[in-house]
Amino acid sequence: MKKALTGLLLMAMLAAACVTVIAPAPATPAPVKNPPITILPKADTQNPPQAVPASFNMPEVAAFTVQPANILSGNYATLTWDIRNSYDVSIEPRFGIIRPSGSQPVNPPFTTTYKLTANNSQGSILATTTLTVSGAMPTVDTPVVKYFTANPYVIRRGESAILSWQTVGGSSVTIDKSLGTVGGEGTVQVTPIETTTYMLTVTSPLGGQFQTATVNVK
Repeated sequence: MKKALTGLLLMAMLAAACVTVIAPAPATPAPVKNPPITILPKADTQNPPQAVPASFNMPEVAAFTVQPANILSGNYATLTWDIRNSYDVSIEPRFGIIRPSGSQPVNPPFTTTYKLTANNSQGSILATTTLTVSGAMPTVDTPVVKYFTANPYVIRRGESAILSWQTVGGSSVTIDKSLGTVGGEGTVQVTPIETTTYMLTVTSPLGGQFQTATVNVK
């Protein structure tokens, strides 16, 4: 019996000696996170940035008038002008190249429309004013054009301007360029396709007077 127990104990010791110890598997490394990807917009080759258009900085007619606008033949009127943003100003007939601002007495023998041209690097503009010369002294009942203006006086093709006028003592008032008969005072919108000078005429049994206004189309 003692020998049997000794044998069993010896066999248990031999079995323990043959046990293989298995080391635990190495831990799986954590996945490395990639940095976020930034997607840049593609250049728009179909619609590239547009250039900023040049400014519409035309010469400015601050004033171009003749006073009085109706005189007796042999008398004088005063032509006055004030032009800004221009390096070259001229008035026809008679004056040619002049200073940008000034005044000058005039006494033409007959009704005369004075035409002023002003230039700069952006272009040129035209302004007009008319002096009516009568064979008889105007009376308080003689028709008079108090004013006839265009606003703005410079437009782009396709844009519009407003003609404004006021007359006194006329029995008939008309504007050419197919505008026809109008009231003694009023406004009308015009859309010329090129630089156009409009003429307003007021008449009565005692006489008549006309005045012009120019819309410059650029």
